[in-house]
Amino acid sequence: MTPADLAWLPLAPILTPMGLGLLLLYPWRRPVRVGLAFAGALLTLLFAAGLVAATAGGTVLSSSLGGWPAPFGIVMVADRLAAWMSLLAALSGLLAVWQAAADPDPVREKHHFFALLFFLFTGVQMSFLTGDLFNLFVAFEVMLVASYALAVLGSTREQLREGFRYIVMNLVASALLVVTCGLAYGVLGTLNFAHLAQRSAELGPNTTVTAVGVLLLVVFAAKGALFPLGFWLPGTYPALPPAAGAFFAAVLTKVGIYALMRVFTTVFPQDPALPNTLLLGLGAVTMLFGAFGAVSQREWRRILSFTVISSVGYLAFGLGLGTPEALRASVAYLAVSVLVTAALFAIAAVAERAAGSRLVRMRGMLDFLPLLAGCFLLCALTVAGLPPTGGFVAKYALVRAGLAQGSPLALVAVVSALLASLVLLYAMLSVWRGFFWGRHLLTFPVYRVPLGLRGVAYTATALVAGLTLFAGPLFGWAEATARELRQPEGYIRGVLGTDPVVIPPPPTLPEEP
Repeated sequence: MTPADLAWLPLAPILTPMGLGLLLLYPWRRPVRVGLAFAGALLTLLFAAGLVAATAGGTVLSSSLGGWPAPFGIVMVADRLAAWMSLLAALSGLLAVWQAAADPDPVREKHHFFALLFFLFTGVQMSFLTGDLFNLFVAFEVMLVASYALAVLGSTREQLREGFRYIVMNLVASALLVVTCGLAYGVLGTLNFAHLAQRSAELGPNTTVTAVGVLLLVVFAAKGALFPLGFWLPGTYPALPPAAGAFFAAVLTKVGIYALMRVFTTVFPQDPALPNTLLLGLGAVTMLFGAFGAVSQREWRRILSFTVISSVGYLAFGLGLGTPEALRASVAYLAVSVLVTAALFAIAAVAERAAGSRLVRMRGMLDFLPLLAGCFLLCALTVAGLPPTGGFVAKYALVRAGLAQGSPLALVAVVSALLASLVLLYAMLSVWRGFFWGRHLLTFPVYRVPLGLRGVAYTATALVAGLTLFAGPLFGWAEATARELRQPEGYIRGVLGTDPVVIPPPPTLPEEP
């Protein structure tokens, strides 16, 4: 099939969760509501897999809304990177729906928990598939409005306190993004990604365009929770319902990282020195901040929230290096980070339910949850980057790329990456020793955990194990994606076509006789 025949496909992963979100606003009985949610999540996953298959050969799919051609109308675009992120988000969404279905919460479900979750999926998918900067802001707002509601749904004191920080931080970042959109339009006369790339290439290195890029870096660093703008994350994610928290942790920070990749590879690649330096520095600090933060905590999801921050630092480190090898490693590590985070938060949900507490100092749970202990150990080794896990392969590639780049800041970031991995290993082994190892204290009862909830953790861990078994194909896909990102001409042609963009003159009134 030709790209024109598949032009509808980039819209499908967006419209499907949006339609299901609207449908789930109706007060269905719980079995119907859960069935609809599963069907919607599976259908979104199938469409996302279709995008991956359609773009595997380098095809760029573009869908123009309202019949307006790019760059004048709204376009949804799928290339390898966007399709890959859409698939990871859809897979995480299916796991989140499964977890929510297996762990009933009548109070939150009464206030449209499933509908809000699907509106969140809509915003995330639109963030990955939109083809212009302003509609990226719109996608962020769709995503954030749903996340604001999920963050405070339940109205506990902890949720309201942490939700306030989360909302204020994201409102400030969104306001800055609107201002930056205006500046970009004033300088380049367009907000379409492909047209921005074309215009910035024609203009060449330019201090004003660089300033716009730095402002976008600040916005997306806040969305991605890079240090010091990620102060809101460690308290927000543990306060969420477990299913929503797992999706937040696995995907939402990656939206910011995706935006950084898109802007500094496809859109503004001409003058990368300052953005790359900033990303390298922020990545080096973020890796260590997340690792040492994980050591300092004693609750399951607070520890894991800091590992999310550290993983974002690794991604910024790879993107800041700016070499093809580093970009390939970053694309591969994206998959590792998303899946291992989803698995760890699913494991944490089971552990907290079994122990009746958020604390990891329970001891002896290995006797009661041996399979869960094995799942946690595999994910812990993946987070720390030890062989033979997928985390080791991706981190090894990042370190090699840093050593090959060879600048003093790159070498500092390499040291930070290695040290952060050691600290993360210590933090994960501390959880293992504190929760699973030793003799169980009889003063702490062990509660029964539903099989469905355990099934989410086991399935997510199986996906993490698959990253090790299929590391070769994963890096092959990552290499092709990185090559495509570094050659934006294909993206530009896929969106704008081969003919030059002609802006028609303004209409004039006919002369009076």
